[in-house]
Amino acid sequence: MLRREFLSTLCASTVASALPRLEAVLQPDALDLRAPVRRAMSCISNRMDPNASYRPWFLVEVKDWKPIRLRHDIWDFGDMSGRFLEALIMARNMFEPTTGMLQDEARIRGFLFGLQGSDGLIMNRDQGRVDHMFAQGSALYGMVTDFNDSHDPAVKDRVTALIGGLAKRARHEDDYLWFPEVATPIAPCSHMAAYQVLPIVRFYELTNDASALRYAERLSRWAFYHDPTVTDQGVITKTGWEGHLHAWMDTYSGILRCSRAGGNIDRREVLARSKLLFAWVKQNYTTPYGWVADSVGSETCETCTISSAIRLALELIKEGSTEYWDDVERFVRNQLVANQFRDVERLGIDDPATAKGLRGAFESYAAPNTLIASRDSGIEGCCINGGIRGFFLAYQSAIQESKDAIHINLLMSHATSGVRVVSYLPQDGRLDFYPESSKPLLIRLPEWLRAKDVTVNGPVGIRQAAETDGHFIRVSGAKQGARIILQFKQREESVESVVAKKRYDVAWRGDTVIKLTPGGKPYATYIKEFVSDSLPPMQKQDDLYKKPNVSW
Repeated sequence: MLRREFLSTLCASTVASALPRLEAVLQPDALDLRAPVRRAMSCISNRMDPNASYRPWFLVEVKDWKPIRLRHDIWDFGDMSGRFLEALIMARNMFEPTTGMLQDEARIRGFLFGLQGSDGLIMNRDQGRVDHMFAQGSALYGMVTDFNDSHDPAVKDRVTALIGGLAKRARHEDDYLWFPEVATPIAPCSHMAAYQVLPIVRFYELTNDASALRYAERLSRWAFYHDPTVTDQGVITKTGWEGHLHAWMDTYSGILRCSRAGGNIDRREVLARSKLLFAWVKQNYTTPYGWVADSVGSETCETCTISSAIRLALELIKEGSTEYWDDVERFVRNQLVANQFRDVERLGIDDPATAKGLRGAFESYAAPNTLIASRDSGIEGCCINGGIRGFFLAYQSAIQESKDAIHINLLMSHATSGVRVVSYLPQDGRLDFYPESSKPLLIRLPEWLRAKDVTVNGPVGIRQAAETDGHFIRVSGAKQGARIILQFKQREESVESVVAKKRYDVAWRGDTVIKLTPGGKPYATYIKEFVSDSLPPMQKQDDLYKKPNVSW
């Protein structure tokens, strides 16, 4: 039974600004954070039912390892429509949207807004009642992203009404609020409602709405202080739906963000437990290349959970723990990329609509070496958003500029108004920098690389120095129009990875998995060939890197 089918049964019973366009040049055929998101756009378009007011199809049914048809589900409403709206807005904040993308965005916005009742809550039309609290959270992600992008007062009013409706529906105790309807017989499942915390805190950051922060704080206190599922040591004590890692990690990202925003929660205590929780998840349910189990006890990976791990790592980085950049880099470069369906022809899908609805989607039941790792599992549409979230979070964080320096956090091709980065990784240990200002470049070094092993070449006057924490190298003395070349030898090693009691041999070059054996079926991953000691092929790439209006 699908994890969400379990809950279905339970319920039944109870326009961004663009940077100046750079001159078009040939660039290395390396990871472009925008490419997987572009690929997912046609998938979203083909997962909206024109015969049902563009209601999303949540599921691709799978039978005997083969996708057979698109299927509607109770998660089509607040969950899927909120996720699709969020994803489409994020995408056009990364690259110029097509006419089709803008049309799809308008359609899904109309569908989502049409679900909002007079009490502000999102309705589930199939069930004829208020949608699940987790789905209310997804609707909030979509609406808050929409408001962040447009600052439309009408969208702000919708978010305010939704938060107000949730506050009225909740049960209020002395120092927290809670929702009894999310509970299962074995756990309170506060994470299924506290998934709402992060978008509500983001709304507070945008509006200074004190009632929004008060709601987020009281909901956070339920999950942090009054639900015993997560111990003081960061251990999640339940399996399955009750131990859903996607929801728990996003909940803790929200609680941490709430404490930072001024919510009446002990920030040091929240930070300490968040670090322990992330360490526990990494030790027990994560590989170094970003395969993350969807829940405690699970043997498959959900793309949403990868993105939740990336998000929690980024929130911890904001608290000063820069060592988590290594996790973000590896997770994005490897399993997040591997979890996308690209060449669906090899699956032999009979139904053309199903093939179109799967191409560009991200998997919800992946093994390290194959997608569709469960014979009759289905492929859940929530992960389309999950993949786009992960790439957007990396895109907005890859380069960050302060008044004193430009921080190069991820060693991937990207550009801002301050610098353009061209990456040759993993084929060659080389990064080219084209500064647009005189600010020093603070370049993150992977954990396996030391500053003394890096060569920096550039115009006369370029200076390099290692930062005291050893994680960054400072390059100063550059002028606009210069080219700085940073070179180093990448680590080459093979290590064993054990996932769900199965052993895999993983070959690394730098922070990229270049081979994983044994291969899997029916949709093998990590099959791209990399040639050692050779430059990557060069190709023309989109040279317009947009500066997002949206920020998470």
